[in-house]
Amino acid sequence: MPGSVYGAIVITTKEWFDRCLERGCSVFYFPPGRRPRVDKLSPGSTCLVLARARGVSRGDWLFVGEFAVRSVKRVGGEEFATYASRTVGVPEAPFPKPGEVSWVIEFENLVRYERPVRLGDCKDVRTSTSAKPLSERVLKGFTLIRPTDVDRVLEAIRTRAGYRPPRGRVGPSHEDLVRELLELGEWLGFVTRKDERTPDNVYRLDVTWRRSPERPPVKVFEVELGRDVDRALARLKHAYDVWNCQQLWLVVSDEASAERARKLVEPVLRGAFEEIRDRVIILGWRDVHRLHMCLKHYKDVLKELMRR
Repeated sequence: MPGSVYGAIVITTKEWFDRCLERGCSVFYFPPGRRPRVDKLSPGSTCLVLARARGVSRGDWLFVGEFAVRSVKRVGGEEFATYASRTVGVPEAPFPKPGEVSWVIEFENLVRYERPVRLGDCKDVRTSTSAKPLSERVLKGFTLIRPTDVDRVLEAIRTRAGYRPPRGRVGPSHEDLVRELLELGEWLGFVTRKDERTPDNVYRLDVTWRRSPERPPVKVFEVELGRDVDRALARLKHAYDVWNCQQLWLVVSDEASAERARKLVEPVLRGAFEEIRDRVIILGWRDVHRLHMCLKHYKDVLKELMRR
């Protein structure tokens, strides 16, 4: 999603990076009391890992690798215990204690560069927000890279490192989109459920929204990032049959707009699923993802507005 997703530079120690690779860690954390703008990141954002060391000049700090963001959360000390086993502690960045809060980044695809890149060698790497090159900028523990600058900065660092990311799916995973749908429903005052089975136990639906726990769902969502829309529509039709659910939502892959997504599925709806044709609302995954990104900054306000 060029131009729409933030990136970042995170500063840590080479020991943290090496041990995380050895242990297969999946969490980067910030010590309590820090307020990084980490909430700007979204699933799929790339974070460059800059390793510093005591007694080493700033110019010799190294970009040692990168990782992809899965989710960003603000957690209390009690909850942090569930994340501690998936990261490595460092003395200068203590874990939060009960009563304290910290930001955490859940990540995937932690990559080590074969040729680490010296910060001092990044004299020609600039962003639109600074007149100074990266080699001269004041970099804190967490530095955002604006969407308009992400591709340029990543390309410059990766080229020096001799790294080319493997081609594959772009954007959030099925699990990411399910989580975003659950959170959207919660913010809007619905009772949300994941992987809910129909009363006859025939199908399991990705996400359901209810107005109250004891009533049937009013909205049902299926996320299909492949091309097997027939199976997803079969689940939605069954939800219509057993719950009389009037809003059936299908989230599909690789479509930049709801109009293009609708054209993809329309031929199938004209066949075996004609009965639910006017009830299925089709969205490309980008529509869901961008809506979540926009509304998450106002989630507390939304919850207050929707409170009865």
